[in-house]
Amino acid sequence: EEEEEEEAEETKPDPLHQLILHFSRTALTEKSKLEVDHLYMSYADIMAKSCHIQEEGGEEEDEEGVELTFEEKEMEKQRLLYQQSRLHSRGAAEMVLQMISACKGEQGAMVSSTLKLGISILNGGNCEVQQKMLDYLKEKRDIGFFQSVQALMQTCSVLDLNAFERQNKAEGLGMVTEDGTIIKRESGEKVMSDDEFTQDLFRFLQLLCEGHNNDFQNYLRTQTGNTTTINIIICTVDYLLRLQESVSDFYWYYSGKDVVDEPGKRNFSKAMAVAKQVFNSLTEYIQGPCTGNQQSLAHSRLWDAVVGFLHIFAHMMMKLAQDSSQIELLKELLDLQKDMVVMLLSLLEGNVVNGTIAKQMVDMLVESSSNVEMILKFFDMFLKLKDIVASDAFKDYVTDPRGLISKKDFQKAMDSQKQYTPSEIQFLLSCSEADENEMINYEEFANRFQEPAKDIGFNIAVLLTNLSEHVPHDTRLQNFLELAESILTYFQPFLGRIEIMGASKKIERIYFEISEANKTQWEMPQVKESKRQFIFDVVNEGGESEKMELFVNFCEDTIFEMQIASKISETDEGEKSEDEDEEGENVEGMEAEKISSAAEAPSAVAAFLSSIVDFFKIFTFKNIRKKYRKIKKMTIKEMVMALVTFFWTLFVGILQFIYSICSGFFMIVWNTLFGGGLVEGAKHLTVTELLASMPDPTQDEVHADLPDISKAEVEEMAVQSEFEDQAKEEETSETSDAKRESGQFRMSSPESNLGLGDIVESASVEPPTPEGTPPSFRKIRQQIEAQVETKVEDPLQAEAEKADTENGEKAEKDIKEKEVLEQPEVGGEKAEGEGEKGEGEKGEGEKGEGEKGEEGEKEQEPTLAKRVRKKAKQESKKEEPEAVMEFWNEFENYKTKLLNYLSRNFYNLRFLALFVAFAINFILLFYKVSQLEDEEDFEGTGLEDDMINAGFGNGNGNGDEEEEEEDEDSLVYFVLEESTGYMAPTLKALSILHTLLSFLCIIGYNYLKVPLVIFKREKELARKLEFDGLYITEQPADDDIKGQWDRLVLNTPSFPHNYWDKFVKRKVLDKYGDIYGRDRIAELLGMDMSALDVTVPQEKKPAADNSVLSWITSLDIKYQIWKFGVIFTDNSFLYLCWYMLMSALGHYNNFFFAAHLLDIAMGVKTLRTILSSVTHNGKQLMMTVGLLAVVVYLYTVVAFNFFRKFYNKSEDEDDPDMKCDDMMTCYLFHMYVGVRAGGGIGDEIEDPAGDEYELYRVVFDITFFFFVIVILLAIIQGLIIDAFGELRDQQEQVKEDMETKCFICGIGSDYFDTTPHGFETHTLEEHNLANYMFFLMYLINKDETEHTGQESYVWKMYQERCWDFFPAGDCFRKQYEDQLG
Repeated sequence: EEEEEEEAEETKPDPLHQLILHFSRTALTEKSKLEVDHLYMSYADIMAKSCHIQEEGGEEEDEEGVELTFEEKEMEKQRLLYQQSRLHSRGAAEMVLQMISACKGEQGAMVSSTLKLGISILNGGNCEVQQKMLDYLKEKRDIGFFQSVQALMQTCSVLDLNAFERQNKAEGLGMVTEDGTIIKRESGEKVMSDDEFTQDLFRFLQLLCEGHNNDFQNYLRTQTGNTTTINIIICTVDYLLRLQESVSDFYWYYSGKDVVDEPGKRNFSKAMAVAKQVFNSLTEYIQGPCTGNQQSLAHSRLWDAVVGFLHIFAHMMMKLAQDSSQIELLKELLDLQKDMVVMLLSLLEGNVVNGTIAKQMVDMLVESSSNVEMILKFFDMFLKLKDIVASDAFKDYVTDPRGLISKKDFQKAMDSQKQYTPSEIQFLLSCSEADENEMINYEEFANRFQEPAKDIGFNIAVLLTNLSEHVPHDTRLQNFLELAESILTYFQPFLGRIEIMGASKKIERIYFEISEANKTQWEMPQVKESKRQFIFDVVNEGGESEKMELFVNFCEDTIFEMQIASKISETDEGEKSEDEDEEGENVEGMEAEKISSAAEAPSAVAAFLSSIVDFFKIFTFKNIRKKYRKIKKMTIKEMVMALVTFFWTLFVGILQFIYSICSGFFMIVWNTLFGGGLVEGAKHLTVTELLASMPDPTQDEVHADLPDISKAEVEEMAVQSEFEDQAKEEETSETSDAKRESGQFRMSSPESNLGLGDIVESASVEPPTPEGTPPSFRKIRQQIEAQVETKVEDPLQAEAEKADTENGEKAEKDIKEKEVLEQPEVGGEKAEGEGEKGEGEKGEGEKGEGEKGEEGEKEQEPTLAKRVRKKAKQESKKEEPEAVMEFWNEFENYKTKLLNYLSRNFYNLRFLALFVAFAINFILLFYKVSQLEDEEDFEGTGLEDDMINAGFGNGNGNGDEEEEEEDEDSLVYFVLEESTGYMAPTLKALSILHTLLSFLCIIGYNYLKVPLVIFKREKELARKLEFDGLYITEQPADDDIKGQWDRLVLNTPSFPHNYWDKFVKRKVLDKYGDIYGRDRIAELLGMDMSALDVTVPQEKKPAADNSVLSWITSLDIKYQIWKFGVIFTDNSFLYLCWYMLMSALGHYNNFFFAAHLLDIAMGVKTLRTILSSVTHNGKQLMMTVGLLAVVVYLYTVVAFNFFRKFYNKSEDEDDPDMKCDDMMTCYLFHMYVGVRAGGGIGDEIEDPAGDEYELYRVVFDITFFFFVIVILLAIIQGLIIDAFGELRDQQEQVKEDMETKCFICGIGSDYFDTTPHGFETHTLEEHNLANYMFFLMYLINKDETEHTGQESYVWKMYQERCWDFFPAGDCFRKQYEDQLG
């Protein structure tokens, strides 16, 4: 049954295929013209939208502001390819061609929908769809398609000036209503109404050749096998010429007007968008290069169209730049100019010296020389403008701190620079935009034109450079080069060029842009070190292929290292913006200080505290960083002047401080003794004032539970300002009410204990009410309650009021709580007070009934307090996580900056640590050995701790052990001998500093070099997987620890993490899956097959969870274990760990710091070579030492058996010291003494003269001397010396090769030095190592669909790991030696 179901499914027809087949038959049966089919248009739109996943993703990305990762973009691309394959496999590609052929060259909605569908299935340059369309056209010999395309191009409209004028005139005469005009503009535009259709047509033709499809490029020019041939290339040029002429007509129409009005802008924008698409199509026709299409264009009227556009560019740029409202139109014009220059560069692809196309291009430039000169002058003016306005000489004329300058000062500043002519200065002033005060924002003005000028100016520089090298002896071109000298000079540092062996086996030159950031990163110390090591390791390698393989690996590693350098580097723009922010903050702070000082004079204590706070603010991280940047920008002279000024200011400050102290003390004494101030003050002091200032001891009981009025006053100050207007209105009534309430309170409470302060009528402190609050405060509280109730009822109240009342609510909350606690205690007294108070309040008109009002207020108070408390809790809950997140974000920010700083200064930290190690060891030279009979001699000297920490001679320094060992008379100590007393604390401080530096070096290395180590290992493993089939076709050896360890990371989801090819696992699966089974390989690589299914829509990732638990669960444990294994087998990391360990042990015994002096051998290249000489022949050296040990052992056996009596080393005959009574002692004696003796073992034992074994001893001694001393030790010395000589020769050979032979082509300097500086020019400009690396970086970062023909060729060879594009043994100069002269 299952088999029958499968067969039924297989025989079931595909609805989509049937639908496409139906539409195809309809197109093929149309004889006269294509009828409108709404069903077809609907389905065509649906199918087109199904292939727009990538574009929709881009829109979503823009809307949400979330950038897609590389993996997500690749998945979108795979899904797009799947949808395109799903359509073209069912005949959609053929249907598009049939529909276009059936339209017979008539525009309409059917053709428009067909073009959009064709664009969708070809989007991204789908090679399969291209090939299917080409096969169909060749097989069917369908000339109707090309005839329809030709007719469609002829019917495509251009700008019609007559229709435009008629339309404007009709609108001006009022022949149409305003509403009718709007409808006409939107849906019935007469001028170039089919601009969208025209763009779709040329976009479709462009996509047919996308990816440099040479077969389709040639077929568009010549339909081989057809009876009729239509050259689509020429048809495109014909339309471009028509379009150019119409744009020229519009330009002349507006040339007499000051500005281009809105209808003119709209029509210019339409024409420029269409022209942009036509130039892009022409570029795709010829890139590759397609020489046939290049020649076809060269012999067409393309040059006339280009000359016309150059005229439009030259004059419209000057016109549009002078009005800020025309800037958008100017940018569109510059974009069009950029695309035209790219098309001209594509014409020169694969060009030869003195080629036809290059000469024709020079002729075209000469024909429009005046226009080209205007364009060059335009870009020259705005390219150097930014550097000029940033100069100090220009800023001397800027007086406004806001960055504004008057037109008059701007003209004077430009005149002083001597860079512009007076007419150019007037043009710049006309381009600037001044405010109502005739002031110009010069920075904004310079930036407005800088980026467009750089983009197009670079392409123009590339075009002129290319022409100058392919047409070397044309005097007309030299004139243009002289005019463009400043532009060429400006872009010279960023213009990279390399030479490759092209597909035609000819040397071709490629030009590309090098960013300033990349050039800066290339000069980083870590990159320089990698470059030096690579050149030393590679220059003497074998063949060219192996050398180029290593060179490309070095380029990949360097690119990754430069990416790390870009991450850890601080950009100048960021520093400038931060400096500007800091300056802005300082200005705001100064203004705030002025305002606050004007508002109220601070007290002496407050001024003193603020001065202390300001002093500590100097040492904040932000301020220190700002001062550090300022110091970096200072010259030596400025630094010296700053130091002198600092010490002078410090000296003057000390003198002023001493003077202030002395004068203040003198004034106090004088005023106290002779001023009479105390006596006069006592005379005017009244009893009332004295009593009012005294504390009231009788009110302790009453006031014990009352709130602190002074504290409440302070807290209520901010709240009271909110009700300032109401308080002013009721000020008089409040005063009288307060007095009356005060009297009533005292009368109604005769039982209360009255103090002295209550009797005095002039007491200024308001008495508390029964609720414990002063009446004025109760009024303020009532106002607060009303405000809080209003806020509760109105949830849409502005957030600004919340901040104003927050402090008031907190104070009110404290008062309410205390009132609630006091209510049960006061009882009857409260009731009386309330009644009397109610009567008083009746008179005031605040409440209808006194007691009821008070009871109502009492009932509302707990509810209101709860409400306020609840709201405060909610606000605190909201503020707490925000504050925590802000703190952690700030912490992460500073942590990243610190780690980046350590990474950037890793080599400086190493040098500083070495310097500190030298300082420590210098202090260690002052240690001496001291023997003391008793430890009591140390008491009171302060050296006990130093002796214990420094160490001791006999191996123990503890008091207990000294008491136990009675035989020891004294102990030996290491004592620091000094008379100053500063060396011991200095030694401790330096020790701590060195340990800290060692730890920071490990951190810096972890962020600077460890990612590169992981990248190299991942790249090596990925390459072995993809190209060698490791772990699939073959397994690593059992003793290959590295290979077995790498097996651990294969099936982890994080691999590869640092390596940029994230889809290497998928490539391996596609390459070996059919042979070895996809499931088996997917299991080996840890791949989820369901995740590879592009038919399943990708779900959006949930919001990132920053909790610790989610971080732990998302951690890839196996990958981290593998990563730690790789790190801890890195030699440099292990060396730094050893360095750190020795530094830590130095705190136990300072003499451990002596080991750090060996770091000088690691840091100095010459000393590193000496160390390498020992390890260079390490295996042979160890084998020779092993042989030496064996030979000495054989002699030990002979001596032990026959010559023991000669090994007495004691001079006392009664107590002999026999060195050969046991085998171990005898062997060690031979190794230690015999090998070191100049004459062998015979020099160290007794003379055999007269002994019965004399002859045997002579043989024994001579053979030991000959074999051990003369041969084996000489071999060991020879190995070390030969290794040193070999390394030295290798370094000299590397230096000689780099100075006399090109690394890329291998040609010697003798060939190039026939011209002055020929070899230097060749290695720095033509075959520069850095430029090849920059070019590879340029290709990796560039979208494949935007590659030129040469770039696509190199990229394809690179992906196949084929290095034939390197010009080994040849160069451009050698190939065209005759033409170059």
